[in-house]
Amino acid sequence: MRKRRFGDRYDGFRIRKGDPTNVIIPYLMKERNDSLVYFDLELDLTKVEELIKQKRKEGLDIGILDYMMAALVRTMSQYPRANRFIAGRRLYARNELLISMAVKKKIDINTPETIVKFKFDLEDTVYNVCKNIRKQIADNKGVDTSNSLDGLLKVVNHLPRFIYSAAVNFVTWLDFHGKMPKAINRVSPFHTSIFLTNMGSIGEEAIYHHIYNWGTTSVFFAMGRKKKVNVLNSDGTITEKKIMRTRFTADERIADGLYLASFLKYMRYLFLNPELLEVAPKQVFEDDQI
Repeated sequence: MRKRRFGDRYDGFRIRKGDPTNVIIPYLMKERNDSLVYFDLELDLTKVEELIKQKRKEGLDIGILDYMMAALVRTMSQYPRANRFIAGRRLYARNELLISMAVKKKIDINTPETIVKFKFDLEDTVYNVCKNIRKQIADNKGVDTSNSLDGLLKVVNHLPRFIYSAAVNFVTWLDFHGKMPKAINRVSPFHTSIFLTNMGSIGEEAIYHHIYNWGTTSVFFAMGRKKKVNVLNSDGTITEKKIMRTRFTADERIADGLYLASFLKYMRYLFLNPELLEVAPKQVFEDDQI
């Protein structure tokens, strides 16, 4: 574990060796919604689907969401600058890998949803990820169950409007200065590495989603529905493939366009070689600009 130094936060290490523009950009683009960039990423699911069928024959309950999260975790382990955030006009490397996701407790428009925040290790394989997801979703998906975030909201939602507003402003000020209570940070889904939405689970295409100004989320990743397409090969033959369109929204202040594009190219590579996710990475990289 790296030791904290003066200027670090409890949830991140100050970027001290970055490009000089890293200092001025947060003053020019003060909010995340001032600095959003959008990417399309089409993933070939053909090999992943074959692996899923094989694993299920072996009795392992595993699906596309498990491979998607595992790919995000693995890519973060190789491209750590994507796990950064801006707070208090300064750039930090997050010291944990967290993924938040909204979970509908029942597929019904009148059923409430909750947001689950998963914590992963950078060395996690798809099996570790699958086990983590299954446990947390099972704990949170019951209609009558509530997690720590639900409990907190039930309390504060009964406050008078002027107190509610003052409380939110005060907590925002504390977060700006890195002094927000850790208990709030732990339950807040907006203090996370990636916010993930699975639009494919309701049969829809991926959306371009904004990033929340409140909190420290720097990346929003949207999954679309799976579909079959016919691909014309160089030799004139046609191959049927299973694909998914995903969309990626990022705060451009955390890394340059080449770095973020490389992040997505590596994700595409993992889906073409999903067996890599079954073993731990050969090397995990730390942000080299701390």
